Amino acid sequence: MVSNLINILRERAEAAGFREPNGGKLQLSNDENWPEAALENQLLYCYSDFASILVVDISSDTPAEALKLAKRSETYLDAALLQREQNSSVIDGYLVLAMTKFDDSFRRFIIQIEKDTRFVRKHVVFHGENGWERYQRITPLGLVNSPSEAQLTEFIPDCIESSELLESLSKQGSTQLARIHGQEWNLNE
Repeated sequence: MVSNLINILRERAEAAGFREPNGGKLQLSNDENWPEAALENQLLYCYSDFASILVVDISSDTPAEALKLAKRSETYLDAALLQREQNSSVIDGYLVLAMTKFDDSFRRFIIQIEKDTRFVRKHVVFHGENGWERYQRITPLGLVNSPSEAQLTEFIPDCIESSELLESLSKQGSTQLARIHGQEWNLNE
Protein backbone atom coordinates (compact mmCIF):
# COMPACT_ATOMS: atom_id res chain seq x y z
CA MET A 1 0.00 0.00 0.00
CA VAL A 2 2.69 2.54 1.01
CA SER A 3 4.94 1.40 -1.82
CA ASN A 4 2.26 2.54 -4.28
CA LEU A 5 2.33 6.04 -2.76
CA ILE A 6 6.13 6.12 -2.88
CA ASN A 7 6.06 5.18 -6.56
CA ILE A 8 3.52 7.93 -7.32
CA LEU A 9 5.50 10.57 -5.44
CA ARG A 10 8.84 9.42 -6.86
CA GLU A 11 7.51 9.74 -10.41
CA ARG A 12 6.06 13.20 -9.75
CA ALA A 13 9.19 14.38 -7.92
CA GLU A 14 11.43 13.27 -10.77
CA ALA A 15 9.20 15.03 -13.30
CA ALA A 16 9.47 18.22 -11.17
CA GLY A 17 13.28 18.04 -11.10
CA PHE A 18 13.78 16.59 -7.61
CA ARG A 19 16.52 14.08 -6.81
CA GLU A 20 16.90 11.43 -4.13
CA PRO A 21 19.95 10.67 -2.03
CA ASN A 22 21.29 7.13 -2.15
CA GLY A 23 18.72 4.95 -0.44
CA GLY A 24 15.97 7.55 -0.81
CA LYS A 25 16.16 8.60 2.85
CA LEU A 26 17.44 11.65 4.68
CA GLN A 27 20.37 10.91 6.96
CA LEU A 28 21.28 13.49 9.57
CA SER A 29 24.41 12.87 11.58
CA ASN A 30 26.25 14.93 14.16
CA ASP A 31 23.67 17.69 13.93
CA GLU A 32 23.10 19.97 16.90
CA ASN A 33 19.46 20.46 15.83
CA TRP A 34 18.84 16.70 15.71
CA PRO A 35 21.13 14.80 18.09
CA GLU A 36 18.98 11.65 17.98
CA ALA A 37 19.07 8.65 15.62
CA ALA A 38 17.53 8.83 12.15
CA LEU A 39 13.78 9.32 11.93
CA GLU A 40 12.25 5.83 12.03
CA ASN A 41 8.95 6.62 10.23
CA GLN A 42 10.65 8.14 7.18
CA LEU A 43 9.41 6.80 3.81
CA LEU A 44 11.07 9.02 1.20
CA TYR A 45 13.23 12.11 0.92
CA CYS A 46 13.89 14.13 -2.21
CA TYR A 47 15.39 17.53 -2.84
CA SER A 48 16.05 20.17 -5.46
CA ASP A 49 18.04 23.39 -5.45
CA PHE A 50 15.12 25.23 -3.84
CA ALA A 51 13.26 22.66 -1.72
CA SER A 52 13.28 19.45 0.28
CA ILE A 53 10.38 17.01 0.57
CA LEU A 54 10.18 14.49 3.40
CA VAL A 55 7.48 11.81 3.33
CA VAL A 56 6.74 10.12 6.64
CA ASP A 57 4.35 7.43 7.86
CA ILE A 58 1.82 8.85 10.32
CA SER A 59 -0.30 5.75 10.88
CA SER A 60 -1.73 6.43 14.32
CA ASP A 61 -4.84 5.37 16.16
CA THR A 62 -5.66 8.88 17.37
CA PRO A 63 -5.18 12.43 16.09
CA ALA A 64 -3.15 13.23 19.23
CA GLU A 65 -0.64 10.47 18.39
CA ALA A 66 -0.53 11.65 14.79
CA LEU A 67 0.21 15.19 15.94
CA LYS A 68 3.16 13.99 18.06
CA LEU A 69 4.62 12.08 15.09
CA ALA A 70 4.06 15.05 12.81
CA LYS A 71 5.84 17.47 15.17
CA ARG A 72 8.79 15.08 15.52
CA SER A 73 9.04 14.72 11.75
CA GLU A 74 8.78 18.49 11.33
CA THR A 75 11.74 18.98 13.68
CA TYR A 76 13.77 16.43 11.72
CA LEU A 77 13.07 18.13 8.39
CA ASP A 78 13.77 21.55 9.87
CA ALA A 79 17.18 20.34 11.08
CA ALA A 80 17.94 19.12 7.54
CA LEU A 81 16.87 22.46 6.07
CA LEU A 82 19.10 24.38 8.46
CA GLN A 83 21.98 22.14 7.43
CA ARG A 84 21.32 22.74 3.72
CA GLU A 85 20.93 26.49 4.23
CA GLN A 86 24.45 26.79 5.64
CA ASN A 87 25.85 26.51 2.12
CA SER A 88 23.17 28.30 0.12
CA SER A 89 20.07 30.43 0.26
CA VAL A 90 16.76 29.64 1.93
CA ILE A 91 15.40 26.17 1.18
CA ASP A 92 11.65 25.47 1.28
CA GLY A 93 10.55 22.44 3.26
CA TYR A 94 7.56 20.21 2.57
CA LEU A 95 6.50 17.54 5.02
CA VAL A 96 4.15 14.91 3.60
CA LEU A 97 2.25 12.95 6.24
CA ALA A 98 1.10 9.59 4.85
CA MET A 99 -1.79 8.03 6.76
CA THR A 100 -2.79 4.41 6.18
CA LYS A 101 -5.25 4.52 9.08
CA PHE A 102 -7.86 7.15 8.39
CA ASP A 103 -11.39 7.88 9.55
CA ASP A 104 -13.50 10.98 10.14
CA SER A 105 -11.85 11.66 13.50
CA PHE A 106 -8.72 12.75 11.58
CA ARG A 107 -10.45 15.44 9.47
CA ARG A 108 -9.85 18.13 12.10
CA PHE A 109 -6.22 16.98 12.41
CA ILE A 110 -5.72 17.49 8.66
CA ILE A 111 -7.11 21.03 8.78
CA GLN A 112 -5.06 21.87 11.88
CA ILE A 113 -1.74 20.49 10.63
CA GLU A 114 -1.99 21.89 7.10
CA LYS A 115 -2.73 25.39 8.42
CA ASP A 116 0.42 25.25 10.56
CA THR A 117 3.23 26.48 8.32
CA ARG A 118 5.74 26.88 11.14
CA PHE A 119 9.16 25.73 9.89
CA VAL A 120 7.77 23.79 6.89
CA ARG A 121 4.66 23.41 4.76
CA LYS A 122 2.69 20.28 5.63
CA HIS A 123 0.46 18.08 3.48
CA VAL A 124 -1.57 15.07 4.52
CA VAL A 125 -2.24 12.18 2.15
CA PHE A 126 -4.28 9.17 3.15
CA HIS A 127 -5.30 5.82 1.78
CA GLY A 128 -9.03 5.88 1.06
CA GLU A 129 -11.54 3.84 -0.87
CA ASN A 130 -10.01 4.86 -4.21
CA GLY A 131 -6.36 4.45 -3.19
CA TRP A 132 -4.10 7.32 -2.15
CA GLU A 133 -5.87 10.66 -1.96
CA ARG A 134 -4.69 14.29 -1.83
CA TYR A 135 -1.17 13.72 -3.21
CA GLN A 136 -1.98 16.19 -6.00
CA ARG A 137 -2.09 18.92 -3.31
CA ILE A 138 1.61 18.61 -2.45
CA THR A 139 2.68 22.09 -3.46
CA PRO A 140 5.89 21.50 -5.45
CA LEU A 141 4.47 18.35 -7.06
CA GLY A 142 0.83 19.39 -7.53
CA LEU A 143 1.11 20.85 -11.02
CA VAL A 144 3.28 18.06 -12.31
CA ASN A 145 1.52 15.45 -14.35
CA SER A 146 3.26 12.14 -14.48
CA PRO A 147 3.19 10.52 -17.92
CA SER A 148 0.63 7.97 -16.68
CA GLU A 149 -1.74 10.79 -15.59
CA ALA A 150 -1.39 12.95 -18.67
CA GLN A 151 -4.34 12.87 -21.01
CA LEU A 152 -4.15 14.14 -24.52
CA THR A 153 -7.00 16.36 -25.58
CA GLU A 154 -8.05 15.84 -29.14
CA PHE A 155 -9.18 18.80 -31.22
CA ILE A 156 -12.46 18.03 -32.95
CA PRO A 157 -13.11 20.57 -35.70
CA ASP A 158 -16.86 19.90 -35.74
CA CYS A 159 -17.25 20.75 -32.05
CA ILE A 160 -18.96 24.14 -31.59
CA GLU A 161 -17.04 24.95 -28.38
CA SER A 162 -13.68 24.30 -30.07
CA SER A 163 -14.59 26.50 -33.03
CA GLU A 164 -15.78 29.28 -30.72
CA LEU A 165 -12.57 29.08 -28.70
CA LEU A 166 -10.40 29.34 -31.82
CA GLU A 167 -12.46 32.29 -33.07
CA SER A 168 -12.16 34.08 -29.71
CA LEU A 169 -8.41 33.47 -29.65
CA SER A 170 -7.94 34.91 -33.11
CA LYS A 171 -10.05 38.01 -32.35
CA GLN A 172 -8.95 38.81 -28.77
CA GLY A 173 -5.60 37.10 -28.31
CA SER A 174 -4.63 34.71 -25.55
CA THR A 175 -3.95 37.30 -22.82
CA GLN A 176 -7.27 39.10 -23.17
CA LEU A 177 -9.18 35.82 -23.44
CA ALA A 178 -7.49 34.55 -20.28
CA ARG A 179 -8.51 37.73 -18.41
CA ILE A 180 -12.12 37.34 -19.53
CA HIS A 181 -12.24 33.68 -18.47
CA GLY A 182 -10.46 34.48 -15.20
CA GLN A 183 -13.21 36.94 -14.28
CA GLU A 184 -15.81 34.21 -14.80
CA TRP A 185 -14.19 31.73 -12.42
CA ASN A 186 -13.94 31.80 -8.67
CA LEU A 187 -10.32 30.81 -8.25
CA ASN A 188 -10.58 30.74 -4.46
CA GLU A 189 -12.71 27.61 -4.33
